[in-house]
Amino acid sequence: MDNEKEFYQPDIISVTDDNGNEILFELLERYETEEDVYVAITEYRDDAEEIVEADYEVVILKVLEENGEEYLAEIEDEMEYEQISDILMAKVEEKFDVEYFEPEQ
Repeated sequence: MDNEKEFYQPDIISVTDDNGNEILFELLERYETEEDVYVAITEYRDDAEEIVEADYEVVILKVLEENGEEYLAEIEDEMEYEQISDILMAKVEEKFDVEYFEPEQ
């Protein structure tokens, strides 16, 4: 019997914003259709206190490719966003054993 504990190893992705600043995100989940790829990400935190105190906002984005480079973009179509968001958040809830809280707007 293996007594070693299994440690969570997050998938970290680096994103460069429009101003050239690098931001680290944790890839929570990925969803692929025949035509498109979508991701659920949250800002990466590696400090124990930040992890406990952080308010984790999950961002749902579409992965696009241009000239061999992948980049993340907002989902413009509201219906597409709602469908993909529901799918990805259900996967996140199952994977991390959490409940998704949708703030009132």
